[in-house]
Amino acid sequence: MQFYPRSESISLSQKRRRRSLARGRLTLAMGLFGVAFILLTFGYIAWEQRNRLIQRNEDDLRNAAFFLADHTARLLEVTDLTLKQAMALMQGQSWDQVEASQPLWQQIHAVEEALPYIDDVLLNDSSGRLRLTSARFPTPEVNVSGRDAFTAQMNRDQGLFVGEPILGRVTKVPTFMISRRLQGSDGAFGGIASVTVTLSYFYDYWSKVRLPRGSRVVLMRGSDAEVIAQYPPPPDGLSFAPIDKSAFDAALRTTSQAGLYSFISLGSERVGAYRQVGAMPLYINVSMPRDAYWTPWFVQTRLYGAFALVALLALLALTTLASQQFHEQAANAALLERQVSLRTHELRTETAALEILNRTGSVLAAELDLDRIIESVVDAGIELTEAQAGAFFCGAAQGRRAHYSKSAVEGFDAAFAALDIRAICAPAFTEGRTVRLDNIAVEQGYDGTPFTMDATPGHPVIRSLMAVPILLRNGGTHGVLVFGHDRSGIFNARSERLLAGLTSQASIALENSRLYRDAQTEIEERKQAQTQQSLLIRELHHRVKNTLATVQAVVGATARSALNIDDFYQAFVGRIISLANTHSLLTEAVWQTASLREILGKELRPYNDVRGQRITLTGPAVELPSDAAVPIGMAIHELTTNAAKYGALSQSRGKVSVSWETEPAEEGTRLKLVWEESGGPAVSAPTRQGFGSRLLHRVLATQLNAQVDMDFRPEGLKVALDTVLKNEPNKGPAL
Repeated sequence: MQFYPRSESISLSQKRRRRSLARGRLTLAMGLFGVAFILLTFGYIAWEQRNRLIQRNEDDLRNAAFFLADHTARLLEVTDLTLKQAMALMQGQSWDQVEASQPLWQQIHAVEEALPYIDDVLLNDSSGRLRLTSARFPTPEVNVSGRDAFTAQMNRDQGLFVGEPILGRVTKVPTFMISRRLQGSDGAFGGIASVTVTLSYFYDYWSKVRLPRGSRVVLMRGSDAEVIAQYPPPPDGLSFAPIDKSAFDAALRTTSQAGLYSFISLGSERVGAYRQVGAMPLYINVSMPRDAYWTPWFVQTRLYGAFALVALLALLALTTLASQQFHEQAANAALLERQVSLRTHELRTETAALEILNRTGSVLAAELDLDRIIESVVDAGIELTEAQAGAFFCGAAQGRRAHYSKSAVEGFDAAFAALDIRAICAPAFTEGRTVRLDNIAVEQGYDGTPFTMDATPGHPVIRSLMAVPILLRNGGTHGVLVFGHDRSGIFNARSERLLAGLTSQASIALENSRLYRDAQTEIEERKQAQTQQSLLIRELHHRVKNTLATVQAVVGATARSALNIDDFYQAFVGRIISLANTHSLLTEAVWQTASLREILGKELRPYNDVRGQRITLTGPAVELPSDAAVPIGMAIHELTTNAAKYGALSQSRGKVSVSWETEPAEEGTRLKLVWEESGGPAVSAPTRQGFGSRLLHRVLATQLNAQVDMDFRPEGLKVALDTVLKNEPNKGPAL
């Protein structure tokens, strides 16, 4: 057996420990790289799938517009032949002869019966009087001089003219007229030959064509954007959705026969494909909502996300296990250095390990403070439900101690104190059920008096109440969250769902807090061994991961219940899982314009104080175009995060001032924005460039050609941004 001197043995042990630590760091770095790769790959696949769905929908619109325009053109050709045939049948006859000719009526009636889409064939003289109709014989007294299909032909020959939709005076069904001018040998106006086409024929035919979900088919005139027919039809058959003529005219200036364009209809953005009907000034317009791709994209992305999540969790577990093994090897190597010492030295080592565990436990206790958890839950509940006041009432598990309350409006603390909440919301305290009362002013107590009296100036009252219990794992009630508002019916099923998710998080957090306190008690009473303490710490870590998974589920449910929650969902979940996917998640938003003040307010509002003096926003109203909103929003997010961690917002006296100004530029509007921090810790230039700095200097410079100046002043960071917001086509200049 070979023996080494003590100094040489220690040196070998130190080398083995350093190698183990180096392997652990390398394993951790490789694991983080794998996590970033999985997230970036998932983001790229989701983005590409979205683009494919959008392209497929646009192709379907173009194909449907082409097919329906071709069908309509053929229908109009047959209609034109029908009119010419009717004109030939009456050739050489006076109007009195035409009106009295039953054989002629039988001929045009046979033509009308042969064509299913024609409701009636009409012959009118120069005064608009109806002389012959295929609907009945003899001809009823009807005059069409007020119809546009008649007046348009009076001034000059319009050829085949398609009139606006009407309610037939004879047939009483929604139709539109197609007319041709009748004139004598001298060219004078002699009347019109026309047919009325039933809108139901188009609806029956269009309903059989495969169209994207939420599609709308419109037959319209190109000259005045008059809608002739629309599918799905309106309830009364004639009140069609209006056409955005300015957007349609702009598209026609680009290409007059067929194309794709965006427009606003009934307050929502749509994308449509148009196609000219033959050589006539008529167009088929097939459109659908701009966000029609969302549902299939979400279904597909959820499947991809499940696989990515499994791979991510597996990679994180393997990385954590490998890193822990290397650190354990390093710890064993360090322990070997002390094996030559006496048992007293081993006892000192165990004591030092217990001190480390106690310090770690103190940090966890600070992060899982019960009062701060309750305050955060009440604050979040007020924000989620838009309540004017909220309170936490302790349950039986907490000995029914005094409660914590917060009022967003002056006077509501007294209004809460005036109510017997435990009696009004008894099922929440005794049975653990959610209680929602739309108007407690009409609810009466045991003595017949209402719970809430009439409000007086300066003394508001609670009308709407919602009480949601926080249930522990053992079935007991830790407490009840109660929120109130002075208006009736302010809380709804959505409020219940949001608060259910919030209380599930609160329950886990409070349970973790209880477990932490129990662990501290066990450490003080039994002085468990290091292995038992490690198991407890791993259990706490496991419960924190469960809390994060619950947060992710709540955000997913919120995204499915709202129209524009995707930004919130993507950014929130992405920041919990990894900061590496900030760019890919923010660029998944589909914005047209975004208010600069709203972006700043959303990011900085959580850090403002009650008096609103920590955050100062100064500048005119600015609407950011789509190509600028995402990078500028990311930059503001990174500046806010940096200020909250290391800058002015990390201290209670810190302040952030954001000012901006605009001026006209050749290509749009020049935006000059200044971010200034003060009152925080002393600032010095960083030794390495982080993600935020790369975002400000590279992404903004590449995408917006922006000039960014960062001044790391000792009193606080100052960032100046200078860029030109370019005008987007067909949307006017940016504000």
